[in-house]
Amino acid sequence: MHNIKRRCALLGLALCMSVGMTGCKKTAGKVDVSNYLKEIEPEKIGKTSYETIELEVTTYSERFGAIASAKYEETPVVADIPYGTAVPLNFVSNNNILVKKGAKLYQYRLEFDEVYMATKRIELTRKTERFEEYKQKEEERLAEVLKAAAQLPEGSEALAEAIKDYEKQVKNYNRQVEATQEEIDELAKEVAAFDNNGKMLTIEAPEAGIVSFDYRIYWLNDGMEIARIRNPHTNIYAVADQYGDFMVGQTVLGDYSEPNGEKHEIVGKVLSVDSVLPLNLSTESAYIWFDFPEDMAITPESVHILVETVCLKNVVRIPQNLVRRFNGAYYIEILTDEGISRRNIDILTEASTDYIVLDTSLAGLKVIKR
Repeated sequence: MHNIKRRCALLGLALCMSVGMTGCKKTAGKVDVSNYLKEIEPEKIGKTSYETIELEVTTYSERFGAIASAKYEETPVVADIPYGTAVPLNFVSNNNILVKKGAKLYQYRLEFDEVYMATKRIELTRKTERFEEYKQKEEERLAEVLKAAAQLPEGSEALAEAIKDYEKQVKNYNRQVEATQEEIDELAKEVAAFDNNGKMLTIEAPEAGIVSFDYRIYWLNDGMEIARIRNPHTNIYAVADQYGDFMVGQTVLGDYSEPNGEKHEIVGKVLSVDSVLPLNLSTESAYIWFDFPEDMAITPESVHILVETVCLKNVVRIPQNLVRRFNGAYYIEILTDEGISRRNIDILTEASTDYIVLDTSLAGLKVIKR
């Protein structure tokens, strides 16, 4: 022991002298540690018991877990209330259940002002009567114009001009008739809606799927979205990717649970990430396609995934408590037939309680546990 201390002291003095009078600095990189520790003579090995660990070539991977949420195709359920005042009543269907096309989702009552209804009925009657009178008079007038043109000499310039003027008048007449008829039809629809005054009406599902209500309805207007119908099956899922952990084409392992609690494993592939999209299309999400069974009617709302960010083959894992450090260099103590030797190692990274080393020539060496 005295000899070891003496060698270490001399080494320290030599290092200080080598850097001059500016002070003693630590050296970095590989260090030959063979002279720092006392050599064990071969005959002493048999008298001492050493516990060792034999190094092996293995693999190293890093993973992290995340939740991928289903991106279902959705159809909005929109209120069609072009006339009157809708008074919201209540939901008929429960939330997040599978419904058929035409299923009743929401009830409301339609109300009209009595004076307004009377005014519109009168307006419809008068407008229809005046329109019929207008058509009769215009058709008679156009007939006279055509009759007068027929009296002109055949092939004359005057006849050509008369026919041209007649066609223009007919075109304007048809345009006016079409516009007025549309106004009358719209007014007639509104008057017909008066029959629903005070009645309870329902809004129905436009297609089959899972119904989703997001909020309580306190008022109801035409074109207002009251719910969404979600297609119960999808293969596309989204997962947060603010830090760019995903790559296009990357394989993802996942698992999901059925309503009865039965758990299944599934494989997915990354379809899209922000790094391959224009900045204005950034979503901070990666989109994953999962290979669900074709006969699966309802896919899960979420999938738990494990993502492999690092995968190295042919590496050596060395428990950290077997690695020594001196002057910035790392080494291990190896038991051989001749005694104990020391060997420098270059550490790639840490993994839990181990160091990862790329030097596969370390495989088979017996590292002493102290």
